[in-house]
Amino acid sequence: MNHQRHLKVAVLGAAVLLLAVVNASAKGAKTFNVPFTGLLGSARIEPGHYRVSWEERSPEATVTVATAKGQNVVATVQGKIVERKTKYPQNMVIYDARPDGTQVISELRIGGSNKAIVFEE
Repeated sequence: MNHQRHLKVAVLGAAVLLLAVVNASAKGAKTFNVPFTGLLGSARIEPGHYRVSWEERSPEATVTVATAKGQNVVATVQGKIVERKTKYPQNMVIYDARPDGTQVISELRIGGSNKAIVFEE
């Protein structure tokens, strides 16, 4: 009987640990339409459709931008997941302009959620 109790405690402990690991790291992926050329990190992202995937380690995220079919990675950058009050109706690419006129991708808003991935320059 004592053996069964130890086994139950061990299983419960393993389940709690697994849940903590899953919550600490989350993955996601969406397709984004990039309407204008913009810099993301050191990569120049041309207009087109891209598959954006991320691995979240609250609140930081490693973001990978690949061609729409995911065949060629064009950028891997660090971002930060932020929650906003607004739920976004669709995926959106937000740009900032540098003084020289260069467009920089500053955030990706994730459609169907209130989350955005924000990039620091």
